[in-house]
Amino acid sequence: MIVYPDSSGRKDMNKQKLEKYNLTGSIHTLSIKSLGIVEDIQEDVSKCISSNSQTKNGMTTTSVINPNKLLGDVFSYQEFQAVFNTILAGAGISDYNLIRADMRFDNYEPDHYKQYAKLNRYLISMLAVTYKVKNTYKTENLFNHKQLSVAIKNDYFEIENYDRAAKSELTENHSEPAKARLEERTVSRGFRKLYEKCKADGENINMEILKTEFTDGWFARWDKAIKNIDEVHKRYNDELQKIYKEDKNSYPTRFRSLTDFIIQYQDCIFCKKQMIDLLSRFEEVKDPKIRAENHKKRYGIEYFSKKDVEKAVVEVKRATEEFFRE
Repeated sequence: MIVYPDSSGRKDMNKQKLEKYNLTGSIHTLSIKSLGIVEDIQEDVSKCISSNSQTKNGMTTTSVINPNKLLGDVFSYQEFQAVFNTILAGAGISDYNLIRADMRFDNYEPDHYKQYAKLNRYLISMLAVTYKVKNTYKTENLFNHKQLSVAIKNDYFEIENYDRAAKSELTENHSEPAKARLEERTVSRGFRKLYEKCKADGENINMEILKTEFTDGWFARWDKAIKNIDEVHKRYNDELQKIYKEDKNSYPTRFRSLTDFIIQYQDCIFCKKQMIDLLSRFEEVKDPKIRAENHKKRYGIEYFSKKDVEKAVVEVKRATEEFFRE
């Protein structure tokens, strides 16, 4: 990978590569809860909605709606509202509450997922550390070990970056154009909290809450997360230190040297400062700074500056605002 020096001599992510971190935002699916039973759904909207009725605490129905299945992908807020209202009318739903909404950020280039997997992992890790999320995981193909997704989940929100092309191949979805997807999700407790705080009224309350959540709520999460970037480095280094200590003398051998170890776990090391701190934890390293610089020159490792991260978050916000622009 081509790298460039900044004014301080540090080498950061390739500028040209970061400029290609382009996302298209849109609503993926929504889950709503309504009173009564949803039945006699009109045929022309039936492919867009799946409903499940429950009798606990009174008869209610939970419906999952995909507005993109009616006429094709919806890339503007105004069109989304029109399509969503058409689906609701066709299902006979007039009064409801949001209980989940997924906003997707897609890219259509075949190599995007692989190229930006480490950057997206960095972004998601910032949210995980900031909000002390316990349910954090990465999935990969059983046979070739290719990463398929990175995700975090708590009771209020989720976020996942996944290989959309791989998922489409698995599900034999030949109509999905997206190759890579970053997806923000606000779930039941998150919306419950929003309804408790909301002072709006009228028939558009749900749409106001939806827009506010993704343009204000998620923006605030990202802003808070960026402030904790150093905590991300510490969390990863603490875990890497444990792994190295536990496995360095294991048999069968897991890695032959510290250099092998760093190469193996390079996707968990995001900047030179973090690398130096990690190296300083091992007695065999006499000069962590020189060792870090030599490793970069000899083996290469992708680093990100805080500006790189901020620019990526700006792109997520831009794609959000583009969708919700009225």
